[in-house]
Amino acid sequence: MENDNFFDNVPAAVTFHECRGRNIRLSENNTVANRQSGYAYGITFSKEPLLPGEIFLLEIEKFQHGWIGNLRCGLTQENPSTYSELPQYALPGLVQRGRSWILPISTADLSEFDKTCINKLYPAIYESNNLIHTSKGSIPTSVLQPSRNRSCTPSLSDGEESVNSMSSFYSEESLNENCDENGEYMYPADVGSRIGVTYVVRDSLAQMYILLNGDLYGPCATGIPYRRGPLHAVIDLYGTTKQVRLIQTFGIPSLKVACRDKILQKVSHSNVFHLPLPKRLIQFLTYK
Repeated sequence: MENDNFFDNVPAAVTFHECRGRNIRLSENNTVANRQSGYAYGITFSKEPLLPGEIFLLEIEKFQHGWIGNLRCGLTQENPSTYSELPQYALPGLVQRGRSWILPISTADLSEFDKTCINKLYPAIYESNNLIHTSKGSIPTSVLQPSRNRSCTPSLSDGEESVNSMSSFYSEESLNENCDENGEYMYPADVGSRIGVTYVVRDSLAQMYILLNGDLYGPCATGIPYRRGPLHAVIDLYGTTKQVRLIQTFGIPSLKVACRDKILQKVSHSNVFHLPLPKRLIQFLTYK
């Protein structure tokens, strides 16, 4: 039949490279990275190099208080397979070698760059009819958005180290200043935030862009000599960022992640606790 080879044409799932920081544990077929202890030695890479116009996208699943700073994201021409021991931090450990372009994902750091219309990256990436068209295929624009909305109220701790939001560290007045007209805001380090990196080629050199909850920032790095070697995505689970999950933008997402995304598009975070669901499923939906 005509569709017999459908699954042969589906791109392989995006995964993390086996080379990783000493505190990182990979799970779920290398699509989830968790920092087991401390606040450092949390560097991870994409398994495969990125193509121009490919979006490497992840979602923060766990946040840990008690540290300063959070996730760092970027590109590297370092070959992950050549490392026997990774440095403690991506910044400055990888960057000082001169073949990596990495940024802290914070409001202050991203504010240094212009918020850019994605169609300025045409033809490598562009948007039309609620779809983002990339070098690896087309995806719904909604995939770049956070999987849940944060209400501007401090989250209650469940007694564990993980909390849901940077909001718990801000006063009510500060939170209100950062709310939109709907009373909702997500800090870059919040659980549920979706962060991505991509690059396009201009005049034989690459430009790096960062995506945060549907917004595109950049170029955040220019003059990258991409012909000198493949560019891997690099992620550092630093500080408050405890666990991240890769979002499958070109392959098929796991059924439970797809279902969670759909539920959280329809049900607010606070109302999830009232759903007639088993405790473990409630915990998964609320990122426990």
